[in-house]
Amino acid sequence: MRGPSRAAPAAWDGRRRAMIAFGPMSITLLICAAQGLLLAGLLLRARQNRAANRWLALLIIAVAALMTPYIIGYAGFYEKWPWLSFAPLSYTLAFGPLIYLYTAMLVGAVPVRIWPHFVPVAAQFLAYAVVFPFPLATKNWWNGVAHEPFIDPLLDIAALVSIAAYSIAAYRQYRAYRMWLDDNRTDGVDFDPGWIRNFLAALALITLVWAGFLLAKWLDPARDYFDQFPLYVAFSALVLYLGIGGWRNADTAFPQATPAAPPEPLESAAPGRDWAAQGRLWLGRIEAEHLWRDPGLTLAGLARILGTNTTYLSRGLGAAAGENFNAIINRHRVIEIQRVLACGDDPRDLLTLAFDAGFNSKASFNRAFLDMAGMSPSQWRLKSQIPQEI
Repeated sequence: MRGPSRAAPAAWDGRRRAMIAFGPMSITLLICAAQGLLLAGLLLRARQNRAANRWLALLIIAVAALMTPYIIGYAGFYEKWPWLSFAPLSYTLAFGPLIYLYTAMLVGAVPVRIWPHFVPVAAQFLAYAVVFPFPLATKNWWNGVAHEPFIDPLLDIAALVSIAAYSIAAYRQYRAYRMWLDDNRTDGVDFDPGWIRNFLAALALITLVWAGFLLAKWLDPARDYFDQFPLYVAFSALVLYLGIGGWRNADTAFPQATPAAPPEPLESAAPGRDWAAQGRLWLGRIEAEHLWRDPGLTLAGLARILGTNTTYLSRGLGAAAGENFNAIINRHRVIEIQRVLACGDDPRDLLTLAFDAGFNSKASFNRAFLDMAGMSPSQWRLKSQIPQEI
């Protein structure tokens, strides 16, 4: 984005100030940026998800840095100290990598190499930092012949493309994690990473707004940095949203996704295996031994009990029951609760029944019961207690 830090002060529209004066525009942005930096500091100190929270803190700091030239520009800093132009405060090419790294680290998908993602950021830094020490006349000349007509638009386009590409990659990580939760845990609803989805949606919205302001500037070059104020209000809202939402989810212990274990040598030597028959054997053991009552049961844990691996277990259960691990285990639990409720003489409350059946939270119990029974547990209990007409 073109702003006070990029354009030469002599080229401004003439709205001069004789002294530093923080008005409504600069104060609004300053308060939001300061609050964002405070929340970023809290994220840096969070105990859970430490790597992920550090990437989110850096993203908040980068957005706050982008706002800084406008905070001080609206207050008259560039008129009083014009040498501040080209201060290296724009790190928009870091937004995309930070979005992706936060998402990936949160779900345990650690990238092999991190530093290559920030090579463009280093180039963006140099585009400002190399020019910053020069005299004002040199900076004004460079801004007119190269930076404003060529470098600045190129960096803007590169930032939008980078954010779009990395956001798509982050969304794929989110979707893969949702699928992993559904296939490997019965309490996935307790760890539904809805925050990641909302986080990406908020960033997509702000990016569209940003692109709109860029287009407006290209269509009407007479627009100045005062006309950009609504955009930086949007960035302020983003800083607050990322900080507050990130802090609320900072200590959520998301289960770390693990890749499927490779097939065992002995089992892989059985060509043409009847997976439906094998799955029925495993289902028989699950039911006979009441393995579904274990509240901490996962696909990997069940595979160890049954002496196989997660790949074969998923294949067998799917072939025999047409459902994944999560649905099979929770269906046994729901059926058990329905059986108890149908008797009508059990004094236990619904939550106690849920815990005794293997559920480990009210949320996972309610979601599974509604999905499989078509009504809430309380509605089912009421229905089971009404005498049926003959």
